[in-house]
Amino acid sequence: MLRLIESRNDDVIAVEISEKVTRKDYQEIEGAFQNLVDRHGKIKVLLTLGNYSGFSMDVFLAKLDFIKKFYRYCDRIAFVSDRKWLTHIVDIEKHFIKADVKHFDPAQQDEAWSWLSEK
Repeated sequence: MLRLIESRNDDVIAVEISEKVTRKDYQEIEGAFQNLVDRHGKIKVLLTLGNYSGFSMDVFLAKLDFIKKFYRYCDRIAFVSDRKWLTHIVDIEKHFIKADVKHFDPAQQDEAWSWLSEK
C-alpha cells in the first residue's frame, strides 16, 4: 500500500510504503505528485518504508511507469527505513536518477526532513 502522509513542507510529498503495493496504489497517488510538480516544478520526496511485503510483476511495471513520469522532477528523495538492504538500493538508484537520494534510519526522521528542506 502506498499512502500519502502529512508533509512538513509545501514542496515535499511524503509517502508511506507498507504491506503489499498494488498498481492501484500508484494510480491513487499520481494526482498528488502531478499537483506538486505543477506548483513547484522540482519536488522532494520522503518515502517511509513500513511493514512492506513486496509487489507483483505488474506492479513492478507500474512502478517503472511512475518513475519514468515523475523522477525527472525530483530534486531530493529521502528513504526512511530500518532495513539495511535499502542502503544498497539507494546506492544503485543514485546511478540512474538525477535526484540526490539518501537513506535514513527511522530514528533519523527529523534529519531526513531537515535534509529535504535544504536548498
